[in-house]
Amino acid sequence: MRRSSDFLARLLEVQNTEVTNWDMRLVNASYEWVERHMTFQPTVRGFQAAVRAALLEANVTPWNGFTVDHVAGTKVSATTFDASGRRHSAADLLAFARPSRLRVATRATVTRIITNPIDPAARHGRSPQPTIAAIGVVYQDRLLDQHQALLRPGGEVILSAGALGSPQLLLLSGIGPASDLSYLGIPVSADLPDVGKHMFDNPRNGISIIPSVPIDHSLIQVVGIPSANGAASYLEAASYIVPLAPALRSAGPFIGSSSPLYVTVATIMEKVPGPLSEGSLWLSSTNPLESPPLRFNYLSRPEDLARCVLGVRRVAQVLEGRALDGFRSPVGSDNRRAAVRRDFRIVGMALPVEWRTDDRALANYCQQTVATLWHYHGGCVAGKVVDRDFRVIGTRALRVVDASTFSETPGTNPQATVLMMGRYVGLKMIERHSGRPVIPS
Repeated sequence: MRRSSDFLARLLEVQNTEVTNWDMRLVNASYEWVERHMTFQPTVRGFQAAVRAALLEANVTPWNGFTVDHVAGTKVSATTFDASGRRHSAADLLAFARPSRLRVATRATVTRIITNPIDPAARHGRSPQPTIAAIGVVYQDRLLDQHQALLRPGGEVILSAGALGSPQLLLLSGIGPASDLSYLGIPVSADLPDVGKHMFDNPRNGISIIPSVPIDHSLIQVVGIPSANGAASYLEAASYIVPLAPALRSAGPFIGSSSPLYVTVATIMEKVPGPLSEGSLWLSSTNPLESPPLRFNYLSRPEDLARCVLGVRRVAQVLEGRALDGFRSPVGSDNRRAAVRRDFRIVGMALPVEWRTDDRALANYCQQTVATLWHYHGGCVAGKVVDRDFRVIGTRALRVVDASTFSETPGTNPQATVLMMGRYVGLKMIERHSGRPVIPS
């Protein structure tokens, strides 16, 4: 989903440089290009339609209909699934490339960036002056054989390995905190203390139910945005199949020893925007195939915890709405004359009884049930590791273009912004090489 231009201006406005109208025009044109080629308007029905009505009933207003913009209220957002159910991805955008200029290596894992020191007499241009230049990468194939891919004159290495992969690759290449690199025996190419620092992930807390009636399986379509400026948690919902209990053992000779029990679960969740709580990523090994340790420190800042409390309370208010009554299950009673009470069958930790008034109990609930929304970002933050053109500070011919450059995530999902960045940076590079402005199409 697209975010307002405020986020983009903050991302580009590092090192006290002004964001021009032309920059923002290029940003918006890049958004529109991505949306035109790989997003669709979903057909909202079933559980998602009920959630839409429940959000409005809980006063998450106004109703904004279908829009890709980040606006306060309840809306339907774009999806990457087309009408036939086929999912579209960034790979689809390769269809608009020039095949003669593109080589794609599959099952190839980049393990290191190759850099050379720059002769002090040849340093010029940006401040601070670049001290090293990227000249290519080392990668290994599925058989673990090593290969090199070297730049042509005027070429660049562009990292898009994500918030976990990009800082890891910089560190493995000797670009990062000098003391940490030296401890692991990695030769220091550029001392950049903030590589791997300022890592973020948006906390997610949800209330999951087993609905009383069969429901369709749906990813997030309807979004509740109580405040467009990021002051309140975003509200979303999904339904999916999960294994709920271990299987009973079978006595049959041709049946497996256990059969999983699958149920449909519906979840209404809140996502803390920002967030302010930050962690870090570091290397524990020089093996590029070993995942680096990291810590996000979820809800460690009181502001994030306070937003979670309000967000979970709002989720509970949504569940109380009449629009979701059809998903409640009858609660058994031995007294046939008594009215049958209906309630939600909660999966996992139940809400505190006094959720309406007990902030402390809700805060404990937030801390006990926090989970990831897989919106990892940071580690190569703009203004600390990369400049406003996403070039790694102190280097030449090396950029990072992915969510590792974010210090916050835009809107309820960063996917559109990450894809936009690829288009935007590509057009800016064409401008630089051609010497004239690119006309967005």
